[in-house]
Amino acid sequence: MKFFPLVWAGIWRRRGRTILTILSIVNAFLLLGLLNSFTSGLDNVAAETRADSLIARSKISMLEPLPVGLVDQIRTVPGVKSVTPLILFPTSYQNQFQGPLGLAVNPEQYFASNPTISVGKDAITAMEQKRTGAIIGPGLVTRYGWKVGDHVPLKSALWANRDGSSTWAIDIVGIYKPTTSTAGNNIMVLNYAYIDEGRTTAKGTANWFALRVSDPSRSAAISEQIDRLFDNSPHETKTSTATQMAQDQIRQIGDIGFVVNAIVGAVFFALLFYVGAVMVQSVRERTPELGVLKAMGFSDRAVLVLVASESLLLCVFAALVGLLLASAIFPLAGNALGFPIVAKGVMVRGLLVAVALAVLSGLPPALRAMRLSVVEALAGK
Repeated sequence: MKFFPLVWAGIWRRRGRTILTILSIVNAFLLLGLLNSFTSGLDNVAAETRADSLIARSKISMLEPLPVGLVDQIRTVPGVKSVTPLILFPTSYQNQFQGPLGLAVNPEQYFASNPTISVGKDAITAMEQKRTGAIIGPGLVTRYGWKVGDHVPLKSALWANRDGSSTWAIDIVGIYKPTTSTAGNNIMVLNYAYIDEGRTTAKGTANWFALRVSDPSRSAAISEQIDRLFDNSPHETKTSTATQMAQDQIRQIGDIGFVVNAIVGAVFFALLFYVGAVMVQSVRERTPELGVLKAMGFSDRAVLVLVASESLLLCVFAALVGLLLASAIFPLAGNALGFPIVAKGVMVRGLLVAVALAVLSGLPPALRAMRLSVVEALAGK
């Protein structure tokens, strides 16, 4: 503890340089926290996806419509427990740039096929009995203040209403509860019949079919059997888990993990040289002062610890600030992605990287300071 004033004074010897160094490290670890939280979130989604929940979509494209009549054929496949057509229904509310994503489905079949959310039977019954009924996630309650019984006008970006407008009247009849950390809480579940009958185009079709199978161990076999039903037909399908479908789309962009690691690696490679150069310059400027400390009785090891401690305190403090900023900023985007919290593993890895940065950048100048003789140091050599 008696060395702390010396360590603190050494760090702030050149105040402007120290501030710039701290800002550089904070920015690097802010980037590390945000990017690694994103990739960790994707991994967590994959880990929490249930193998008994499947999505059947067009083999051509995710948005290519499929005839709703395929539902009856899919139900004939042994092992299929429930299946519902699904229409993607993006909306805007209050302004054209924000609004909930709606999913138009068969209510009973959809909630039976989606174990990641829970809703009472009374709400499902009310939705089936009310054509304009909708069940919403808790995130929409928080964002817009909606409650059961509210009548909400929404505008659809994709589907025009048969009355000639893009406005759809929705009545909220229930609120679902997510049962996993990665389940979306900003979704609005609508009646398929209401949307399909009211839209002016693509009637009698669905974007996807949401399924649940009775035996998760047979998911792959059931997926293949469903796809074989429609081989060489005008409506070939591709059936997989929701995560596999998302990963297929991500792979079309590229290897996200490789890109993130490459970006972070390049940033820290440059940061290592920058912080190392700052520490070398700091020790060089203080060579006579280090000589005085040795003349006063400080051992070579004590001088080594002194200089290394400066690097460690500087890097760990700035890294902690950057990671805390990431934990504060990431939820703003993470809520929409379904993993709003920076994982603890990201924080731990970040601090380990900070320690490694401190050792690699601070050890060489610390060793040089340790090896200085009193005479050379006092001479400023």
